[in-house]
Amino acid sequence: MAKIDKRFQILFSEEEIQLLKKESDRRGISQAELLRLALRNEVTKKSDLTKWKALKALAEVLD
Repeated sequence: MAKIDKRFQILFSEEEIQLLKKESDRRGISQAELLRLALRNEVTKKSDLTKWKALKALAEVLD
């Protein structure tokens, strides 16, 4: 576990690590799983936005 914390410290400040631990404990999932879910949600949002923009552009062409 110390190895994981060391990698997290490269990415996050000590305060962010504590918030991550607190939120993962509250949700009953691991810190890694919480980060994975957050990343997946961010990627999905961007993909949906890209799809929406493509549909909007297509609708403008068809009008």
